[in-house]
Amino acid sequence: MFFHKAANIDGILKFIRPKLEVTLNSSKYGIDVEIKKHSRTRSTEQNKYLWAIYKHIVEFWEKTGFIVDNLPLRFITSDFLHEYFKNRFDLRTTTKMTTAEFMNYTDGIQNLMVEQSKGEYDPIYPDGNYQEF
Repeated sequence: MFFHKAANIDGILKFIRPKLEVTLNSSKYGIDVEIKKHSRTRSTEQNKYLWAIYKHIVEFWEKTGFIVDNLPLRFITSDFLHEYFKNRFDLRTTTKMTTAEFMNYTDGIQNLMVEQSKGEYDPIYPDGNYQEF
């Protein structure tokens, strides 16, 4: 649950108290409560950048025939790369990633391409809209 930093603490407690009481009273062992700073999830601009990376990798494959992890493919698509890299980096979705986690993910994809292509792959870089914290 998100509360804006301008929210009144007493108002927040008043709002969550009924749910807290019901949950605590109906729990066999107790409850877990986690309070943390809010972090923004990846933006639409960041997601567009990710899909631009996939397109760039497809174009690189078409030009050079190189594909990450020496996958035996006759064709490649951005949709395939999206699923492949999520699996390769053990992710279910990118939607809930923070902006910083997402930057690390996109950097990881491109670093892997540079490393495995022995420097032939030329990464693309985002404009200012991508770099959000």
